[in-house]
Amino acid sequence: MNEPNNHIKSALFVDFDNIYIGLKQLDEVAAEHFAMDPSQWLAWMEQGMPRGDADEHGEETPQPRDILVRRCYLNPRDFHRARPSYTRAAFNVIDCPSLTAAGKNSADIYMVMDILDTLEHDTHFDEFIILSGDADFTPVLLRLRSHDRRTVILAAGPASEAYKAACDLVIPEDVFIEYALGMSADAGKDDAHPRRREPLTPATEELLEAMASDLYTEASANGEILATDLPKLYLTYPQFRRDSHWLGFYSLRALTAELTKRNPELRITEGDPWRVTVRVPTRRKRPKKQQEPDVEVEEKDEASEAEEKLRKRIIRLVRRMVAKSDEPILMAKAAHDVTSSIGPQVIETRWAGAGTFKDLLQSAENLDFEIVTAPSPGYLYDPKRHDPPQELAKPETDVTPELKSLIGIVYQATGTPNLLPHQYAVLFRAIAADLKVNPYNLTKTSKSVRDRCIEEGESISRSNVSFVLKGIIYKGHRFNKRDTAIGLAKIYRDSVLARCEDVELKLDDREKKMVDAWIVGGLSGKK
Repeated sequence: MNEPNNHIKSALFVDFDNIYIGLKQLDEVAAEHFAMDPSQWLAWMEQGMPRGDADEHGEETPQPRDILVRRCYLNPRDFHRARPSYTRAAFNVIDCPSLTAAGKNSADIYMVMDILDTLEHDTHFDEFIILSGDADFTPVLLRLRSHDRRTVILAAGPASEAYKAACDLVIPEDVFIEYALGMSADAGKDDAHPRRREPLTPATEELLEAMASDLYTEASANGEILATDLPKLYLTYPQFRRDSHWLGFYSLRALTAELTKRNPELRITEGDPWRVTVRVPTRRKRPKKQQEPDVEVEEKDEASEAEEKLRKRIIRLVRRMVAKSDEPILMAKAAHDVTSSIGPQVIETRWAGAGTFKDLLQSAENLDFEIVTAPSPGYLYDPKRHDPPQELAKPETDVTPELKSLIGIVYQATGTPNLLPHQYAVLFRAIAADLKVNPYNLTKTSKSVRDRCIEEGESISRSNVSFVLKGIIYKGHRFNKRDTAIGLAKIYRDSVLARCEDVELKLDDREKKMVDAWIVGGLSGKK
């Protein structure tokens, strides 16, 4: 008897014309991968749609699926060359020739009928996957939901918010391109800066070693340090302040990668924003072997005893710090004060064997204070005397209450990122700067622009960067090295206004001017 597995039973329906054309707008190479190698992205789906940064986003472990029904609907005149690839991947290919001079075919009707037939199939399908951005499938998604079936969509193009809300999971185009089609943002990274010049202040080995040591000290306080906090750390070095090229590494990410190579306990962890994390050691008690010499046992006992004494000393010192402070203490500052007071053995012993300052404190019993890691970068406080730490809100001096209200309305209706005007200005400048040195590629450009924004002190998620890039593309623009920040902002503004019209969000002339102030105003006329 076969043992039951926990694989999801899925049925897949592909509106080939819709997805291929949508992907081609974003990335022609990605569209070709989709058309000619369906086995690759099918395997990704069957593996549970894993993402390389899933852990950092708090996502569940990918659950594998069995795609039992595979149907592809395509126009045989325009896309006949893709048919053999899909046939070899065990798809049932349904020809949907054009029925009008405009090229309209009946793929959506065929798909709806087949989906409803599959709903009544003897096999109970747990999940229906629809690859199409056509909002006409919204009623079908609602019908599937009423039958308690999970639904997944991929919309390679501007999809309505109602369509996306009707399903259980939306596969973002950039995720599909990077992970399903295997077009990693790291591919070809050695050519990312073709126009590099010699740095004004070359980084010496001594300087890099010192910076790596400080990076470990800062990261080991809370177990991690966000990318947005790194420039402040690096600015403590005069050489860094004099050098406008990140000490010859030409980006915050590249400089940080070099520093983490110098300490095996450090690594870069993906996320929005990315961060430097510290590997926490696994503390295992080794059983005593009878044949082990007594001298070695004594040395181990002495080392453990020394670590325990150091732990107690650190905890006593931190207790005094919190007791004397009139307000919550930054965890990083407390860690710095501990290392300054006790000496280098704190770092040399990796916080007395705990790995990080945070883990050392959390392993202690009956502390007289609380440890909070959020809001970042983490605090220590006495709940009897201190107010709980609150995340400091950035001043919104460039947003009036009226504009703030309109931003919220547009965001809810269209999904447009609710960034502030000065954040959009940073974003458009970063896009224009990146295009001057790198050819456009959705996967690579979104990652590079995200990192450029971090270098400017703004944490703008990669998904928001991708949304803006796609909005510009969907207005028919083709990125090139002559693009300016103000020019890109105006195209994106028109894209936002078009989205508002698509969802029937009526804006009067005054509100349209407010949208212009929101999207373009932060640039203040600078290109």
